[in-house]
Amino acid sequence: MSGRQRAGEWGLRALLILLVVDIFIVAPIAQEVTSVVRPVVHSIILASGIAIASRSRGTILAVVGVLGVAGIVTHWTYHDHPTIVLQRADTALSLTFTAIVTSLTLLQVVRAGPITVHRIEGAVAAYLLVAYAWALAYQLVELSDPSSFSFPAAAVPQTLRFRLLYFSVTTLTSVSYGDILPLAPVARCLAGLEGVIGQLFPVLLLSRLVSMELSFRKPIGC
Repeated sequence: MSGRQRAGEWGLRALLILLVVDIFIVAPIAQEVTSVVRPVVHSIILASGIAIASRSRGTILAVVGVLGVAGIVTHWTYHDHPTIVLQRADTALSLTFTAIVTSLTLLQVVRAGPITVHRIEGAVAAYLLVAYAWALAYQLVELSDPSSFSFPAAAVPQTLRFRLLYFSVTTLTSVSYGDILPLAPVARCLAGLEGVIGQLFPVLLLSRLVSMELSFRKPIGC
């Protein structure tokens, strides 16, 4: 196995772990953890995405690398000097980066070959990346029109991104509790599309993985 392949596979595992930490640990207690933890986790997620892209061709790797570095710089700049312009730029860069990394992750998962643990980890990571990307899209909508979503009065204040990340995960998994409501037409369209993807994505991906494994195990000449 080449160094690039090894980096890509370990990048999938690192990305999955970091997404789980960010979505299910950091986000719910965002106001209780040290403020520097959030940008650190975000930066490592971007670095993991670059590692995944290391298996790709030079142009794709260069694009992902530039977006990743720009995203890290913008995110830390916004963290130290929060402004609406920097927040929009940070969100747009993160969304573009996440969309590309999601595509690269899926390509690694469904490429020809045996089904490995790294592929399964990549499939789960891709599912969480969809939720992450939609949260960023929701944030762009909310930043453009602050009345796009209706939020409850939270007992513990949370950042906009983590509120919308929670909404995205519950929408993708179809367990929405109705505490956050999309009001603007664009927000409702995005929420409806995410709900459909949340139903189809696991079914189609699992079918593809099962068929790949059966095809790989099929004896030659049968």
